[in-house]
This record gives sequence, C-alpha cells and structure tokens, in this order.
Amino acid sequence: MSVLKLFNQYDWDGITVTDVGIAKYISLEPIILPHSFGRHAKRQFGKSSVNIVERLVNKLMRGGTGQKLSGKVIRT
Repeated sequence: MSVLKLFNQYDWDGITVTDVGIAKYISLEPIILPHSFGRHAKRQFGKSSVNIVERLVNKLMRGGTGQKLSGKVIRT
C-alpha cells in the first residue's frame, strides 16, 4: 500500500503541534476516510481522538441561509 498523505500532498510525519495545551486534543493519525460516523459523541473527551481533517470538514458543513441575521432565525 502506498504512503498516506494529507490532502494527497503532505506527509503526516512532518506535522508537529508546538502548543502544549492543545497537543493532546489534535489527532494526527493518518486515516484513509476522514469520517468516524459520530462514534466519539458518547464518550467524554472523545473529540480528541477524531482526526484533525475530519474536524475541519465538520466545521465547514454548517446549515443556514448565509444571509444577514437582522431579525431572522436560522434553523439548521
């Protein structure tokens, strides 16, 4: 099997987290499919085991209209 790369471009070995406070909450384990199907939701601090790419994609997938918030209620 070929070496897994982040975004098919970057090696996982060269990535380091220098901030000591968030280092244990950022998972940099190489995975093939960044989708855990919400298995971390039942455990306390389970989000820390979710890959950083999956967490980025989850933040990008938000519902809403994208319009101004003047007097409107956003329902997701």
